[in-house]
Amino acid sequence: MAFVAALFLIFTLRWWASARSDADTLLEQHLTFQVAHPGWSFPARFVLADGTEVAWAFGPDAEWRVHLPIERAPRHLIDAVTAAEDRNFHDHFGVDLIGLALATRANVAAGGAAQGGSTLTMQLVRNLTGRTERTLTRKLDEIGLAVAVHRAIGERGVLQAYLDAPYLGQWGSLSVCGFEAASRFYFGTSAADLDLAQAATLAAILPTPGRLAPDRHPEAARAARDRVLRAMAEEFGYDVSEALAAPITVVPPAPLPDRYPTFVSAAHALLLEQLPEPVVHGAGLEVRLTVDPELQAITDRVMPKRLDELTSMIGTRGGPLQAATVLVDLETGTIRAMYAGRDPTSTGFNRATQARRQPGSSFKPVVWTHALGLRDASGAPRFTQASAVPNSPKQFDTPTGPWRPRNPLSEYSTTAAMVFAAARSFNVATANLLEASGGPAELIKTAARLGFDTSSMPEELGIALGQAEVTPREMARFAAVIGRMGTWTDAMPFDQVRDASGAARWVPTPAVQTVDPTTAALVRDLMYTATARGTGGGARGAGSHPGYGGPLAGKTGTTDGERDAWFVGITPGQAAVVWLGHDEPAKLGWGASDLAAPLWGWWMHELFPTAHTTRAFPPDGLHRGWICGVTGHLANTTCDGFQAAFAPGTQPTRGCPLAHAPPEPGVDAAGNPTLGGRRVHQSLWDAQREAAERRAAEAAAIVD
Repeated sequence: MAFVAALFLIFTLRWWASARSDADTLLEQHLTFQVAHPGWSFPARFVLADGTEVAWAFGPDAEWRVHLPIERAPRHLIDAVTAAEDRNFHDHFGVDLIGLALATRANVAAGGAAQGGSTLTMQLVRNLTGRTERTLTRKLDEIGLAVAVHRAIGERGVLQAYLDAPYLGQWGSLSVCGFEAASRFYFGTSAADLDLAQAATLAAILPTPGRLAPDRHPEAARAARDRVLRAMAEEFGYDVSEALAAPITVVPPAPLPDRYPTFVSAAHALLLEQLPEPVVHGAGLEVRLTVDPELQAITDRVMPKRLDELTSMIGTRGGPLQAATVLVDLETGTIRAMYAGRDPTSTGFNRATQARRQPGSSFKPVVWTHALGLRDASGAPRFTQASAVPNSPKQFDTPTGPWRPRNPLSEYSTTAAMVFAAARSFNVATANLLEASGGPAELIKTAARLGFDTSSMPEELGIALGQAEVTPREMARFAAVIGRMGTWTDAMPFDQVRDASGAARWVPTPAVQTVDPTTAALVRDLMYTATARGTGGGARGAGSHPGYGGPLAGKTGTTDGERDAWFVGITPGQAAVVWLGHDEPAKLGWGASDLAAPLWGWWMHELFPTAHTTRAFPPDGLHRGWICGVTGHLANTTCDGFQAAFAPGTQPTRGCPLAHAPPEPGVDAAGNPTLGGRRVHQSLWDAQREAAERRAAEAAAIVD
């Protein structure tokens, strides 16, 4: 007998130790929202800065569950639950032995499951473990866990978890779970505002929501509710006369909000990159979006109109013309407006943050950032805006074979200062600059530091001309770093992510100095020159629409075959990017200066129509002077001069020794007009104007 008693004692102690350990793990995982599964899955909720709900993100569990803090749960709701499900809740330790014995006797007498003996704690354990098999082992495990859970978190902890746990109805493909979601679903109100009759109704349908749902079976729900109300009167002394007389009245649920789909899809995809999927879809995340409703409304209105206009001009040879835009606020470093194409959905592909396309020459500022940031052994800059590099036709030997980049409009020179190369977007000079500044591998390191995904960037010189694929968001983040004088920003569409307990699940990367401020100022100045004297002039306006009127630094980018057109711009307050193209890459027929730059300008003018009256770029501490575009020396009267910016003490001191011949007009072999041997570009807008003039002249001739 003693031996049997000893064995029983050993078994009991081991069983209890195992139950306590399992309970601790169970509670740690669930009450801190580290796991998600059917019975305990909280979808993500997207909100504006003022807390307004705009969208939800559900995972595979498809449960609509909203955390209800116990301090917001009315007392009569808690009493209704205990009266309906566990009248002895306040008198037991997680398991009601008397109730369990009575239920067992009733079930044996009935020959089946006629009565339940589970306490609230046991029901909670069942929800958290997901175990429902009808075996003695499962029941013993459940009893042990219930006692251990009750001991670990007490009555209040059990009630808190239980308020969120049970299944209470069905809304299409979504399971309505927990009392907060059920209150909103059936009565159109928060659980905090439930009256006595409503609270009793929700508690009454707990055993079988399918048969007792008040929206589909009001009479059955009322009968069950009245039983709960009478139990509340008996157990707690409630006056239930008015509640018993109240009819069952439900409020059809309003559709869940689905606003700002571009921001929601971007935030959702980025969260899945940052956090495990069960956390994104199951931890009850509240994601605070950084969208500016006014700027986003303007973007959503303007972009489709302007896209339609451009499509009517260039045709639809590649299908519908698509665009993506990203606007980053330089002060906060967050995204304030986006456009992801003509067909945005909150769960679909987001061109602004996910589409990877070659950026063409709009990537050249990354090369400038890399080169201008290099220092020699003494700490002096290895390159300045006056640094002259070869700019004649050249064959580069690369691992993939010979490569002969060509300059736009076939314009070449013996050498080109960096500022001249930036203004004209010279490809040969840029390739030579990259070769002289360490080559592709070193540039890729810089790009990674600037936030680009470099995992598939080719170690080829062509990367200098934008042959690697990037997203519009990555380009906007880079521009924002330059616009913030080298200070890092995540450029996220959200700025706060907290789980259902209020714990932060994501925090922004600290705003460290990623690029030296002087280097950032020099790059911004080169982008200013590229807009003022280069291909970005269309951002100031084209056709019948005005462009952006404020201070601007930018860079266009057109890929081989004119399949993609970009404009990357920096203003005193924003960094903004536009991409144009087709989902299936196809020839646009025109370059970025004709398409992306004007679209950027039209968009930004609508967003900031008074930008010309706003502040200028802040002082940058740079020295400025006129230099020869070819030699990089101080300009003489024959030079094609450019105003260049320099860190103090780095400006050139020698004058240009060359006497440059003035550019003469002419025509090339194809009959195109030239100036100093350089073919003059005819823009889309020139072509449109000339076509209109021809039509007018033809119409006048017919009338005559």
